[in-house]
Amino acid sequence: MTTVLTLVLASVRTRLWQYAGALLVSFMSASLLTLLASVLDSVHRAAPGHGAERAAQSLLGLVGGTSGFAALLLVANTLVLVAQQRRLEIGTLRVIGATAPQIRGQIVGEAVVVAVLGGVTGAAVGTAALSPVLQWLIRHGVLPTGPQAGISPVGFAVGVLSTVVIAVPAAWAAVRGPLRMSPIAAVRDASVGGRAVPVGRTVAAVATLALAWAVWDRYGRKSGVHEAINGAMALCLTLLIAAWLLLPLVVRPVAALSALPGRLLSRCTGRLGAANCAAAGPRVAAMAGPVLLAAGLSAMLLCGNAVSQATVTAHSTLQQQNNAVGMRILMTPLIVYAALGILNTLLLATRRRRQEFAALRLAGSTKAQLLRMLGWESATVVLSGLLMAAVVITIFLAGLAARLGPHLTVADVLPWGALAQVVAGCAGLGVLGVLVPGVLVLRVRPARAVASAD
Repeated sequence: MTTVLTLVLASVRTRLWQYAGALLVSFMSASLLTLLASVLDSVHRAAPGHGAERAAQSLLGLVGGTSGFAALLLVANTLVLVAQQRRLEIGTLRVIGATAPQIRGQIVGEAVVVAVLGGVTGAAVGTAALSPVLQWLIRHGVLPTGPQAGISPVGFAVGVLSTVVIAVPAAWAAVRGPLRMSPIAAVRDASVGGRAVPVGRTVAAVATLALAWAVWDRYGRKSGVHEAINGAMALCLTLLIAAWLLLPLVVRPVAALSALPGRLLSRCTGRLGAANCAAAGPRVAAMAGPVLLAAGLSAMLLCGNAVSQATVTAHSTLQQQNNAVGMRILMTPLIVYAALGILNTLLLATRRRRQEFAALRLAGSTKAQLLRMLGWESATVVLSGLLMAAVVITIFLAGLAARLGPHLTVADVLPWGALAQVVAGCAGLGVLGVLVPGVLVLRVRPARAVASAD
């Protein structure tokens, strides 16, 4: 047991740059969930009334659920990319005699170490932030006066355990694909990352689509504006999960469509970037996943809040103000998660291609040409994620419009300016996440990059 733990810790130290994004997401998720659970615990101990406790529970459920969902998918996305990049290592270990349970145990153990490190530090920060956040919530009318800040063992436990609950199944699922390949195939296909979509992922996507239909049908049997909004948002969440799961299966036609601007506007670097994206479907899917989640969740919350505000009666000004405060609370961690997920995934994918870039430079390509190629690749990735998000949001709005037709014209109240900012933010993060590591990678001498290996 001691030997295994030593091996896991040594592996985490040598791959800390790969796990940096998962570590930060775990830290942020633990701090947020610890804070929310501590707020709920403080309200429960103060016993100011059922209304206050229901408000705290609503806050915990909405913010914690959405942020936990985003954290789960972003950690899973990072671990899938790490597992893809370790295909050669996994294949080599299996060739020399390592068993699948041993390799799975090591990688899951690494994920647990990262989750515990991020969870403990995040829970400590969340506990320290309880007092000022609780005062802010009371001052802005989200909670009534009465709850007092204090150390909450329940909140601390929730923060730490949530990161482990997120990381273990994500790591287990991420390593499942490489371990199902034969050792020789894993070594042979390490450079391209494989082409097959895991059967389990496809089955999960189909099950999620069935769940989306069941959710929509359940809410369709209820009348009322709020039921229509809640049903449409639940439908959108499940469809976003399904779209993320199906992304490796549909990424090639989506990426081909997204690469059209590069093909038309640049004969050399644009077409080379399009060819690279077409040849590396799993990598493009992993890179476009955070963009899909960031744009889809942000647009869902913005549109849902705009429609909700438009249906509130004129005398419910206090409710509108509380909804606005709740939206700010909800959007802040989501924006940070999204930015971190996009930047981390693109950093991992770009940094891993040092030898490819070095070979192109030795063949005569200049740094400027490679940066332009990376720019077109990032545009393809961002557009792929945005196109998938647009499909989901269109279904969400169509369903909402069908339910609210007699009460409201949805298109007239949508926050088009805020939605444009979401698109611009995702595009900016995508370009930044590719070009910055690209510049750093291209600073390495070609001969040294070709000779080195991660």
